Order: sequence, then C-alpha cells, then structure tokens
Amino acid sequence: MATTHKVIYSVSATPKVTVDAVDGASMETNSIHENIRKTLGGSGEVTNDGAIDFGGVTNGTTNYLQATSGGVNIGDGDTRFIWIKHTGFLWSSASALGASTTDKVTIFIDLEHIASLAAGEGWIIPLPDTSSTATNFIAKRGGSSDIAIEAIGLD
Repeated sequence: MATTHKVIYSVSATPKVTVDAVDGASMETNSIHENIRKTLGGSGEVTNDGAIDFGGVTNGTTNYLQATSGGVNIGDGDTRFIWIKHTGFLWSSASALGASTTDKVTIFIDLEHIASLAAGEGWIIPLPDTSSTATNFIAKRGGSSDIAIEAIGLD
C-alpha cells in the first residue's frame, strides 16, 4: 500500500491601523487598514516523503532546537516544508525550556536574512519543489543568549 505525506496549511493576516485618542473628542480606535479593507490569507498543501530531517517531534513530544549566534539548521535544498516557532524562552535542553526572553529569532536562507520572529511567533515556509540555489535554512538568536525554538523541516 502506498503512503502519501501532505502538509495542509493556511495563513491569514489582518492589516490594522490605530487612531490615537483625542482628549474630549474620541477614544483610541483600531480598524482594518483604510486602503486594504480586508483580511489577507491563503492556503495550500505540500507533498513530501514524511522524513523529519530537521527539528521535530518524537511521539508527540517537542525536541527543542538551540538557536545560537552561529545558527541551527532547520532546512536544506531538499526540504519541502518548514515550520518554526519562537518559544519565548531561552535554551535549556532539547526537552526543557529556560527563562523567558523577548529577544528575537532571525531566519536566514544561506547568508540572506529573510525574517525575524518575536517571542511566541511562528512562521511556515512551503517549498513544493526542491531549491536549486538555497543550501541551508538557518535560525539564529537575535540577542546574546541562546533561544529555544520549535521547528520541523520535512523532506
């Protein structure tokens, strides 16, 4: 019997604007951006061979990765799907979190900085085809202390 592995994903974003309070006239208000006027989103799926090559989960338990100044690999040119989350905690071990942190995690493709994640933020990178040019997807700490991240890189 053949086995097919798929990651089904969706993303959404709400562009907002805050209008400051005016004493005696109005309270501070938040609304959808006046020119965009809608939420943004999409969905898709990526077929892969099911191999967790980077990061991971074992029997439902997270294996935390250590984002250092040199970085930790979260994908390569064969990776089909990457999910990463900044735990909001410093690195302690693969199974335990350290103290809380507000330092950012920075994401790179080779030497190119492509994203920064604040504590609690997550990001996905769907790659339905192999990359002919990128060799490493890397997560680095943004401050002076190593950060615990959750990540899965699927081939």
